[in-house]
Amino acid sequence: MAREINLKRENKILWIVIASILLVVLSSSLILFSVYYFDNYSKNPTVSSSAQNIILLIGDGMGEKHIEVAKLYEGKELTMTSKFGSSGELITRSLTPGATDSAAAATAMATGKKVGNGRIGYYSGSNLKNFAEYSQELYKKTGVVTTKSVTDATPAAFSSHVKKRSQQEEIALQQIRNSNLDVLFGLGQSFFSQYEEEIDNETRDYCVSFSELAQTQKEKVFCILPDDGISTIGNDRTLAVLTDKALDILSKDNDQGFFLMVEGAKIDTASHENNIQSMINELTAFDDAVAVALNFASSNPNTTVLVVADHETGRIKIPANPEAQDISDDWYSTKNHTIRNVPYYIYGPGTGELPSIIDNSDIFAVMCQLFGINSL
Repeated sequence: MAREINLKRENKILWIVIASILLVVLSSSLILFSVYYFDNYSKNPTVSSSAQNIILLIGDGMGEKHIEVAKLYEGKELTMTSKFGSSGELITRSLTPGATDSAAAATAMATGKKVGNGRIGYYSGSNLKNFAEYSQELYKKTGVVTTKSVTDATPAAFSSHVKKRSQQEEIALQQIRNSNLDVLFGLGQSFFSQYEEEIDNETRDYCVSFSELAQTQKEKVFCILPDDGISTIGNDRTLAVLTDKALDILSKDNDQGFFLMVEGAKIDTASHENNIQSMINELTAFDDAVAVALNFASSNPNTTVLVVADHETGRIKIPANPEAQDISDDWYSTKNHTIRNVPYYIYGPGTGELPSIIDNSDIFAVMCQLFGINSL
């Protein structure tokens, strides 16, 4: 009996030793990966140009293959693939091993800081100042537009600071009380309606429909639409219409310039569902918004337009020599996010100055340099 107890004790000790060794090896590997990763890819690329306005468009979940599928379906190039001066790839890793989520990816682009998945403008007990806040210190107008709830991860990263992305009521409160955004367009009435009385109606319009938005004349506008309020078809309730209205408000009687973030959020939603037709509809609607931004920049050459993605969703695999009629949901190989690099495109000041591969946190650095912001 005593010998059996000793053997069990020795086996337990052996397993503890093995587990400890594995933990040390794993931790060391992660540290070495982080050192290699940040040494080789996070370089804060230098941009010598300057811009008065920046329009950042984010296709949530949009990978290179998503764009290729949309081009195949449309039978032509998209605005983002044919009209921009230069392009490259973004690395999307967060501090959480594996694939990033939208919260960490958007925080990296909004603040220049890497955080773990689920964090929004927040790291190690402290809030991280986002690019909209930096822009406001330069007396620039700021706006956020999305096709999902304005309290969702990507818009939240440019307008709030929370420990968990699920804190959507807190995000809404911060957007109303603290964000000082001139424009906030998207869904999310269930979060905003309960705090409607806190919106200062003397200085800001609070719209709940496209028709109300079309009529507003105020310089600050919240437009929080019902869940089915934004369409990918037609020409009156689309992301492109919201983008055009946002640009009209932000640029009117404005000599200081502005920053606008526009998100095509449901490319990701469709890809999680492996619904390739829905993904195409969302991506082409997003590209229509890109065209609106590009048209504005063409008439206002002091404007930089950046088109990026936060991560890739679905790991689309396109067979050899495909035809449009071959497009299938089966081209997806997962319903999750992946670690694939995602594309970036740039037009206007800064074109041609970026390396072919940069980190997503470098988007913040590039925008700061374009605005002459010292974020250190």
